[in-house]
Formats: sequence, C-alpha cells, structure tokens
Amino acid sequence: MAQDDKAQGGRVAAGLSWRQLIELEACARCGECKGWCPVYTQDAREAICARGKLDGLRGLVRGSLSEGERSVFLESLYECSACGQCHVVCPVRIDTPELWEQARLALGRAGFPRPESQTRALAGIKRHNNSYAKPQAERGLWAERAWQAGLLLAPVRLWRERPAPVLYFAGCTGSLDPAMQFVAVLSARLLQEAGVDFAILGPDEPCCASKLRRMGDETFPQEAAQRIELLRGLGAETIVASCAGCFKGLHGDFARLPGGVLPVLHLTQMLDRLIAAGRLPLRHAVPLRVTYHDPCHLGRHSQIYEEPRRVLAAVPGLEFVELARAGAFSSCCGMGGGLKLANEGLQHRMGAHRIREAEATGASAIVTPCQTCCIGLANGVKETGSPLRVMHLNEVLARAVCPEITPEKVAAALAAGG
Repeated sequence: MAQDDKAQGGRVAAGLSWRQLIELEACARCGECKGWCPVYTQDAREAICARGKLDGLRGLVRGSLSEGERSVFLESLYECSACGQCHVVCPVRIDTPELWEQARLALGRAGFPRPESQTRALAGIKRHNNSYAKPQAERGLWAERAWQAGLLLAPVRLWRERPAPVLYFAGCTGSLDPAMQFVAVLSARLLQEAGVDFAILGPDEPCCASKLRRMGDETFPQEAAQRIELLRGLGAETIVASCAGCFKGLHGDFARLPGGVLPVLHLTQMLDRLIAAGRLPLRHAVPLRVTYHDPCHLGRHSQIYEEPRRVLAAVPGLEFVELARAGAFSSCCGMGGGLKLANEGLQHRMGAHRIREAEATGASAIVTPCQTCCIGLANGVKETGSPLRVMHLNEVLARAVCPEITPEKVAAALAAGG
C-alpha cells in the first residue's frame, strides 16, 4: 500500500514543474495566507487555506498521507477559487493559482477523482463548445435580436461576412446567458457609439476553454491550440473580450502556449482608450454613489486595476468610493476556479461577505466589469437581502452615453425575440 502511495505521489510530482516542487518546500508555514483567504474566512479549516493545501500536496507527492488526510486534501484543493490572494500576501511569493491548477491537472492524470459536478461541467464544455449546453447556432442571436429591437445603431456583422480591424469576443456567458446577454449588447452599442469598426464570430465563436485550465482538464493544451490557430488565422488587429475569464484565457493562458501571444484587450481597456481619445462622449450625468469590485482574473491575475477606475472617474455625476479591500487585496466573490461547482453554498457565503464589505462604504451600487462576478455578487445580495444594486460597468457607461438602453430593456427584447 505504501509503495502504491509513493508511486502515485511520484506520478503527481511528475506533473509539476521543478519550480513548483521547490515551492512546496518553500512554504514558511507562517500562516499569513489564512488571514486573507476569502474561502478560509467563510470556512475556517486549516486544510482549505494555502498553507494547508501546500502541506497536503507535499504529503501526497511524498506518499506520506493517510487515506483520511488524502480525502481532506482532495476536497480542499477543489474548494478554492484560485483567486490568487494567497500569492499576493505570501512572503516567499509562491505562485499558488498556477500551482493549484497544475496540481489539479497532475492529480487527474495520476487517477485521482475530481468533484463529479466539475467532471460533468468539463464534459459539457467539450461536447457543446460552451458552458450552457446550447447549440452554437445561438451564439450570435443576441446581436441579431438587439438590432431588430432597435437597441443598436447598426447591425453587428459576422466576421465570415466581412472581417474588421477589431474582433469582439462576447464569450459563452455574454452570448448565451439570458441574464447576462445585456453585457454583449451594451458592449456592441458602446463600440458603435465610439465609431469602432468591429465584427463578431457569432456561431463560429468557440468557448475560450479557460475553464478547462481552471479545473485541471488534461485536454486544455489541445483545445487551446485549436483556438489559437483559429484566432491567429483571422488576422484581427485587436481582439476585445468583455469577459474577465475569457480575457485571462486569451491573454494569459494562451500566451504560455506555442504561438499563443494574441493582440487581446479587455473591453475596459478599450473603453478607457476611447474615452481618453474623446471618441466616446459621456453626455448624461449618472447621480450614483458606487464602489468597485476588482475581478480576480482582471486584477490580481492580469494587473488591470487603473483602467476601470479611470472609466468610472470619467462618468459625470458619479461618486466613487473605494472598498476597504481593493486592488491586489480585493476579496473574491467565489465564482472562479470551479468552486461554485464544487461547493455552491460556500460561493454564496463568499458573495454575501463581499456585499457586506460593499455596504460598509455607503455606496448604493457595486460595479464590476465581469459578468461572472455580477452573478456571484447577485448571489450575495440574495443571501443577505441587501438593497445594494449589482451593476456591470457597461450599464454605468450606457447610462452616461445612451440611457435609453437598460439591461432590463435588453433582456425583455431578447426574450421576446426568442
């Protein structure tokens, strides 16, 4: 039995880089990560904080864990949003998000099980090419129906009809989630208001596959290589993604693969540049007191902190107040890394915690440029019964540019068309 454990641990070790094996030994056991971890804040188990997971992984690699300790470690590894807060505060700067994702991959290859909910989700993404098990033909319907409903200044053309300098990558959630399709519609409308020549892939747009990486699916390199070949072949000058998760996938994950450096911007970066160039006039005052939630994939993982704050600062009439935990120290809402699939109740508690932090600012709304965070924070509002409004950054900008277009109006129009 012991020899089997050591052999299995050796297979896990073989799936980690030399640097990651050194990082397992580098943990100073100081426990600084515990005080900052948004998961540990809601579920104070040693195994769930970074120090505990590092201890468990180290023991697994050595083949020294008991069966009970191994079960505890496996559960804790997947009850983590890989938000990266532990990396920021770690005195020896262990790259924990990358380590957790690579460990999940190595464990899968070594034959260890992952949560059944994640297994089903990964199979669904690969089967349907999206996270919603919907036909690819529906991916571009948001644009067609928004034009028919008079929500856009012009039809959004498909790339296959005529390429453009800019490719707008709407992503699975913006394309297919009825509650979040307003993000794609408002993205298109704002780009049109600024006179940007863009097109979409519509039914040809693939899932970015980043969730495969987040949950440690071994097919990620092959799936990503297909997307890289497709996107590079388009020859777009700029790819604009409105989803923080898609942005990390296209900009960060792909860049680590052969040929994967793509000209990708997050929509917030594009809007910031358009406003600075005077191409997106903010004509209407937005008399709200708001605070801002940094998405982990945009903030800690991609270092985009200033652009969204500059966009908010440009909105006339808007009063901005910073959260106590912001920027690199922003609390995670719990939506990343497959955590919601592994433990939905834990995500709700994390979302609720973030909402209470936002309430303490006295703001009437919490704004984020990530539709996945919008969903996670909305779960927090339901948990707490908070009167706080969760707003996507696009919604705030639309109030300043084209206030006649609201998320509610978009949702009603798209529902009527479908």
